[in-house]
Amino acid sequence: MNAFQIVLSLGSVVVCALGGDISGMDPKDATQIQKQLPGVVIGKAEIPPTTHAAEWLPLRKTSFEYVSPSGKAGDIKLKPTTRSPGSPVGDQSGGWRMIVSDGLTRYLRPDHLDHQASIVIPTDVSTTNGLLIRLNPPEPLLLDQHHEDRREMVVKVYDVHEPTVVTHSGSVSTVWTDLGGWRVKTPAGEFDTRLVRLTYNGSVGPASVTGSKYTFYAHGIGPVAYTDKRDVSAFLFFNDDTDHAGVLKRMSPSQSPSHESSSERSN
Repeated sequence: MNAFQIVLSLGSVVVCALGGDISGMDPKDATQIQKQLPGVVIGKAEIPPTTHAAEWLPLRKTSFEYVSPSGKAGDIKLKPTTRSPGSPVGDQSGGWRMIVSDGLTRYLRPDHLDHQASIVIPTDVSTTNGLLIRLNPPEPLLLDQHHEDRREMVVKVYDVHEPTVVTHSGSVSTVWTDLGGWRVKTPAGEFDTRLVRLTYNGSVGPASVTGSKYTFYAHGIGPVAYTDKRDVSAFLFFNDDTDHAGVLKRMSPSQSPSHESSSERSN
């Protein structure tokens, strides 16, 4: 058991004693977060909303390494693309993709609605399962100046070898909510973050898609903790909602955000 697992285990004991409460947080949200990220949330933080979404998820070449409470490693990589999906073939204006360690590539798109810049996900490619997933309207990742966003996504799933044939389809209602500022503790240090909750409710093919995931974003860095990094198509293959959480262990290139590590705070 590594040092961070010991800290999380001690956090779990405290959570059990307190019934899973996080002061100032809705009990339902607190219970879910403490179940998957025990002891990670320290308390409230005074930090502004996610205006200018790209400041909270900078679109630059970055590698994030995470560890789950059980010690399971994972990573997310942000990489540029020569062409942005949806643009004319041959266009080289570029775009961005998020590559997840479980074989998922998520194509990101800046979205300008009412002059507000957001980051959304119109397309996923599950290389592990050989599937192409199209989301219309796109799944919200980070929204600018929204406290809540509701949308009805039409989900179409294709076999990558037959991209014109729909293998599964359905609709999923999503609710994106900004839950305010929270300070969190990770192996990479302590961060003041903005907490975003995304809930799903619907069905795709034979699978019921019902659940929620929470992501803590640090300004100038990106996601430093999350309860689940999977996409909608994961519900086609997994029935469990355990051990998909992660907290930031390190990132490269390293950034110098306005946070301080646990060791710095103790000195």
